[in-house]
Amino acid sequence: MSDQTTSTWHFLLLVGLCGILYFPYLGNTPFFDKGEPREALAVQDIVQRGEWLFPLKRASAIPSKPPLFHWSAALTSQVSGKLDEVTIRFPSALYATLGVLCLYVLGRKLYGGEVGLLAGAILATTLIYENQAVSARVDMTLSFFVTVSLLLFYALCRGFFVHWLWYFLLYALVGVGTLAKGPLGILLPGLVIALFLTIKRRWDLFIKFAFHPGVIVTVLLAVGWYSLAITRGGEGFLSRQLLQENFERFFGGSGHSHPLYYYVPYLFSLGVPWCLFLPLVLWDSLRRGILAEDDRLFFIVWLIGMFIFFSASMGKRPVYLLPLYPAIWFYRYAAAGGVRLWLFRAIACFAAVTGLLLLFVALGDLWVHDPSWFFSPIERLLKPKDRANFEVVRNELANFGWRFDLLAIVSALVWLSLGYSLWTQRVRMAAQQLVLVSLLFGFVSRGFVVPEIANSKSYREFVGEVNRRVKPGEKIYLYGEFNSDPVIFYFGGTIDTLEQAPATIAAKIGAGDSYIIMPEQSWKEIQKAKADLPAPLVISKGKGPEGDAPLVLVQANL
Repeated sequence: MSDQTTSTWHFLLLVGLCGILYFPYLGNTPFFDKGEPREALAVQDIVQRGEWLFPLKRASAIPSKPPLFHWSAALTSQVSGKLDEVTIRFPSALYATLGVLCLYVLGRKLYGGEVGLLAGAILATTLIYENQAVSARVDMTLSFFVTVSLLLFYALCRGFFVHWLWYFLLYALVGVGTLAKGPLGILLPGLVIALFLTIKRRWDLFIKFAFHPGVIVTVLLAVGWYSLAITRGGEGFLSRQLLQENFERFFGGSGHSHPLYYYVPYLFSLGVPWCLFLPLVLWDSLRRGILAEDDRLFFIVWLIGMFIFFSASMGKRPVYLLPLYPAIWFYRYAAAGGVRLWLFRAIACFAAVTGLLLLFVALGDLWVHDPSWFFSPIERLLKPKDRANFEVVRNELANFGWRFDLLAIVSALVWLSLGYSLWTQRVRMAAQQLVLVSLLFGFVSRGFVVPEIANSKSYREFVGEVNRRVKPGEKIYLYGEFNSDPVIFYFGGTIDTLEQAPATIAAKIGAGDSYIIMPEQSWKEIQKAKADLPAPLVISKGKGPEGDAPLVLVQANL
């Protein structure tokens, strides 16, 4: 088989893998957290008002992020003719797939098609990458442009591409990346490139890239939009998107302050299932030396440089680590030779124990007819917020029946087989088995568990009933403290807010041509002011992002 044919098959395999992992789940859950509806409102503003240059939330509030993701989602909506969860999440899945393919291209040029295929599969099935690929957030958009910028830079350094247009494409990608999440689009690739060239003492390349005419392209793309946005948004935009979201978050935390070591456990946990092999990467790096080879050095600088940068920032969230994971794919090359047998066998024992635990859980369910029996003791260890989600998951497991036992047994066999492959150092087979583990995990979590959690929190069903009851011309208002972004998105337009005392609102409840949406807690306060009020027309099953704010719809004469 020719190299071209092999590459085509590899591309098709990776596209198929991403197609199975991401796209079927884009519409599987309604919006139920704080982040997705916030971004969805900016997309809604573009589609409804045609405000492409400077989209706003609720047609008035300045978004916290630049509009690249919102443009992508709005374009998808324009093409499909729909504005829903699928169209808004689609850009993340598309960028994730393209990132996997770009990683394959460089992996194939460096180490051959088989290693490139494995690199793409590892990235595609890493937990954090899968999660962000089906999320309506800007993080995957930023990760894609940072990843492709760095991959293209290294390809240019290695001489894989020589035409002058490739250089201008690099600077264009960096410039466009700033429209995903601000200055990070320049800062992250610039940091890695500067560190790599400094360590290698390649001052000639340093000067070449720093003073290339393509820098003008980056400046025009980045500064151009920001200049226009500042003229439109004034000090409010400058404070919101540049100061609060960048400088204050880095130096002050902006509500996400955590200690320096915060990311250490997340580097492993977000890399499931491939975090099993991180010890092999660390061992090989220490054994061979970081400076032993340019290819390995570049990815190590990428990983360590970004990790130190994010750790130094006062503001920390686990998802910020997403751009690091494309650099970790090289573990396969690192683990290919010279790794101590005891490391493989230690990881093999972990995989075998996992398989035995799954078998134990399945056999226990067959005995007591309750799939959640094994997980009940875990509940005491969780925080109150996580405990509510855990209760939903446990109830869903109880409804699984024989499907739970089948999936548990199949997963157990895969983990036991993985343990055997690692014990015998069949790394290629182990990698294939881990891909299968990821597919099974994605099927269970995104097909059954996450939708149950989403339905317990989402306001979509509630707002759908509101839209059926409220006739054209009738007024509707929001009242009380709660996250109203998903309500406004599903309502399809802006809703005015009432700011009156409970006693004043209570006097107006009853027959009328107006309606009020409020949290149940606010309704209880109004009932204290006037006890004989009519019952709410609709009560939501969803309790909001924090699980503590069910909503009610009441009629009023305002």
